Amino acid sequence: MREPARVFEAIKREAVTTLGGVLSGFWGTIEEQVRLEALAGHDYSGAQDDRMAVMALGHRALELATRYRDSLEREFDAWRKPPVERSGDKSLSLMSEGELEIHLAGQHTTELLDHQFLHPLELMEERLQALATALGVEGKRANPVRPDATVAAFVNLFGAEDLTRGLRPLVFNQFDKRLPEVLGELYEKLNSMLEAAGFGYSLASDAPVRGRQPDTMHSAGTASAAPAARGADGGGQWVPDGGMVEHMGGAQSPGGTAAGMAQGYRGNTGGMAGGGHATGGYAGGGIGAAIAGGGMHAALAEGRAPRYRDVVRDQLRHWRAAGNDSDAYGHDDSGLTESAAAIAAGVQVLRTEDLLSVAQILQGDDASLYTQALGASDSRELSRVIREAILGGVRQLGFDPDATHFSVDEEDAIDLVGMLFSSLSDSTDLAQRARDFYGRLVVPYLKVALTDDSMFNRRSHPARRLLDVLTEACDGNAGETPQDRETLDRAERAVDRVVEEYDDDQAIFELAASELRDQLEQQRRRTDLAEKRAGEAIHGRERLQQARAHAADMVASRLAGRSLTTPVAHFLDRHWRHHLTQAWLREGHGTDRHHQAIAVGDAMVQVDADAAQARGRVVAEQLLALQVPLGECYASCGMDATAARDAMARIIAALGLPDSPRKVHHPEQAADDVDGAEDASPLSGLHLAGGTDTLAFDPNIAARMRRLRVGQGLRLIDEDGHETAARIAWISPLTGRFLVVNRRGVRKMVVSPEELTVLVARGRAVIRSVDAPFDEAMKQVWQHLNPRQAAEGGG
Repeated sequence: MREPARVFEAIKREAVTTLGGVLSGFWGTIEEQVRLEALAGHDYSGAQDDRMAVMALGHRALELATRYRDSLEREFDAWRKPPVERSGDKSLSLMSEGELEIHLAGQHTTELLDHQFLHPLELMEERLQALATALGVEGKRANPVRPDATVAAFVNLFGAEDLTRGLRPLVFNQFDKRLPEVLGELYEKLNSMLEAAGFGYSLASDAPVRGRQPDTMHSAGTASAAPAARGADGGGQWVPDGGMVEHMGGAQSPGGTAAGMAQGYRGNTGGMAGGGHATGGYAGGGIGAAIAGGGMHAALAEGRAPRYRDVVRDQLRHWRAAGNDSDAYGHDDSGLTESAAAIAAGVQVLRTEDLLSVAQILQGDDASLYTQALGASDSRELSRVIREAILGGVRQLGFDPDATHFSVDEEDAIDLVGMLFSSLSDSTDLAQRARDFYGRLVVPYLKVALTDDSMFNRRSHPARRLLDVLTEACDGNAGETPQDRETLDRAERAVDRVVEEYDDDQAIFELAASELRDQLEQQRRRTDLAEKRAGEAIHGRERLQQARAHAADMVASRLAGRSLTTPVAHFLDRHWRHHLTQAWLREGHGTDRHHQAIAVGDAMVQVDADAAQARGRVVAEQLLALQVPLGECYASCGMDATAARDAMARIIAALGLPDSPRKVHHPEQAADDVDGAEDASPLSGLHLAGGTDTLAFDPNIAARMRRLRVGQGLRLIDEDGHETAARIAWISPLTGRFLVVNRRGVRKMVVSPEELTVLVARGRAVIRSVDAPFDEAMKQVWQHLNPRQAAEGGG
């Protein structure tokens, strides 16, 4: 074993040098991209801003590269000699829009890299821990070259004004393109250096690791996804995708090797399920109980890290052993192997080859049984239907269905496919036609699961991509418009292609997904336009409502406590009110035209008061001066010249007699037709025309809701508990209300932050990132397999 201190310096030097190369020629590449963008675009002003900003950054290239290397070196220094923790304010902090966008871009990059390099990072964690022990460094330390550290070093290079809006995506796209390749080579080299120096240890013991294991545990979810807002309390780490950032340290939880492995795989299995830290862990006896037997135990005995199939299949075994699926056949508590158990029971265990043959027969058959099962709320029901259909088909292979059972691997595949499709059905808004599509795909996906279970944990799997794009096409699509029906037709053709052509070549899934994705791109452009128009329409109604409210206040203040003639009071309450509204809308509040409109009403109040005091000459002069403004006022109300003359004649006649009857008038209550039922929440009827005074909500949570941003993901839960994906598509600049749409951009509701707070408190909405449909379904599968943790709020 080499001297630990020299090994540490060697890996530090290698890491800092390699990662520093990420910025080599970086700004020259960005400047060229900005130039090309300017030639292709039409926004000259924006292009000039981008060009000036990137030139300024190019002049600072050496400084930025030096700061980047310094940040990386500080990570190593903190690993060797961690700085003394200072008690500071860890409350939520308010960021500027620029800072927030930079932070979120870095957060997105970190999440992707965490998934991509999960396995090599876990190997490095153990080897670095062995090095730390040799150096006398106590406790668990954060990996100095973890993705979070490298991305944070890059993000911290920029101030809020360094990157223009157009420059940000170019910079982070280029960084996202360069960093993964550099990290992949670096992690491989550092692991080799540590292993060669004698610090290669397995998870289970102090035995050297026998080579690298294949990267089979890519997470399917978002391991760093923002936890959901839990009820209306103000505690916890409520960090949605937009608007808020919580100060969080990078250090990992303390503990020895076993604890570190448990923590790592707790997060990983949660990631597999799409829930990240919120959904990881094991029910019942926890990770230790799961490791005690099965694939996890075998993995540790072989001196390798547990893979996806080891983790999830052990959890399935515990789930079935707990009596959740009495029809399943697998290991028994006596510890017999499946073959021995089958012999003891006097039954035939169906081989995978035979099961695939049965599935091939069933693939083109009527899928209505599966479709009907998908309509049920019990996610295990589909699994039973699949088993019954297969056992019904084994007769054609010469087996006795009553004496035939499945192997443990086959049980796992059936359960996972059944839970997956049931979760997809439960978490999306599917019309009957769309649900038929999913029913027809059950058998092809069972065949995939039997031969390649990486579908459940590899995001790039073609079968996974097809389900994602199919769900995007069908979620909330009832075929109400020609475009919607065309999308459903394309989705049906994609399903037909898979059902008719899939045998063992998974490329058919990618081909079907690609064709459907082309259709969705066209739909997405229409969706963006529809969202923009919906936002503009809501904004227009809100402006009208504000203008009317302002005019109503002005009228009420002029009528309050004043005795006026009826024609003047009628003018103020009808014509002047409308004139004020139009001036506010067309010219804006506080403009000269708006002040002139206000002056007309004040002049009419004054001339009525002068007439009451028999000041005839003054009244006559004022009426002459008001002829033109009154004409404009009547014209803005849509009155023709004859009607305007008649109205003015009534006013002159009333003011010409000092003893005309006068009284205090009260303004009419205008019907509120501006913000009707279409903008009210369809979930709860929380719309309040008079504001939020009568709405009971937590002001702290409401303040957090006001800091949400466009694109923030939501989950909406209806009265039956059905959950659907949604997001914030637009935020009103006037009222702060959110336009919430589904995956396809169809409006679900328009809701204020206070109303959303109440929805969250009532369990009718959850603030969390919008995962890909497959990720969301696997998150629900994991929660189903971990009922105890889900009940404790882990999901």
